[in-house]
Amino acid sequence: MGEAVAGIVANPASERDIQSLRSALRVAGVGRVMVWTDAGKIIGTVRRMVDAGASVIICLGNETMMRAAAAACGDVPLLMLPAGGADESTVAGLAAGLVATHQVDTDLVTNRATVLEVVTKARREIALTDVSVCSESRWDPASLTELYCTFAVPDGVGLSSIPGRLCPSPKSTVDGVAVSLGPVDETPYVVQAPIAPGEVRAVGVRGWSVLHAGVRVDLAAAGGSIALDGQPHFVLKPGESAFVELKPDGPWCVDVRAVMAEATRTGLLLGRKPAEVVPTPRLADAPFPG
Repeated sequence: MGEAVAGIVANPASERDIQSLRSALRVAGVGRVMVWTDAGKIIGTVRRMVDAGASVIICLGNETMMRAAAAACGDVPLLMLPAGGADESTVAGLAAGLVATHQVDTDLVTNRATVLEVVTKARREIALTDVSVCSESRWDPASLTELYCTFAVPDGVGLSSIPGRLCPSPKSTVDGVAVSLGPVDETPYVVQAPIAPGEVRAVGVRGWSVLHAGVRVDLAAAGGSIALDGQPHFVLKPGESAFVELKPDGPWCVDVRAVMAEATRTGLLLGRKPAEVVPTPRLADAPFPG
């Protein structure tokens, strides 16, 4: 078996995080680290990394970069990491390195994500978390009419926090959730939701339902706009159609906590241990025996 290869696609302003990732990957035994720090051409770059033998891809950046990486990584495990925390990057780099070097069983530490695919006559795009429809050509959270989420948790931040308050749908399930929205003075439910960091809004909800995988849902967005993961993406002309479909074949995502738990269980990061022996955890009263 040749040297382990890892790929990093990152925002060019994330040099400190990149260095943390590089160092941790080396400690885990990765022999070659491919780095791309251009915000553009992510899809083509990730595909080249995969063709070059990368056994893990780390995406350090915003939602746009993560969507592009997810669309291109195929079956290579993907670790998505928001930029901004070198301490978090260090642990993520160790986890990614253990996956890249096959020191942990990827079946135990990765999960296949669901994605939302939006299709118009001219375009086909994916969203990792949510697709929202606005009645206006200029996207505005106050004019939202439809929301589709891959998951919804009560402690989430973002548009998925709206159904997270009403009908939680954990990441572990294949199904997602669909929500019908409207003005707060016209809807039977009003949710106080943190739709963005530092921004809590009252959101009017008409109703909600389970969004099943593989079922195409026509979007009532003619003359309006569509956002992917909270970012405006499409403006539909009157009469132009679009649909959304929840797909269970998204990227294999690395669970950093699961990797580190498995590494601890098997003693991968423990120095000077006898072969095949992991010490039994115990606590001793102070003073500790010498």
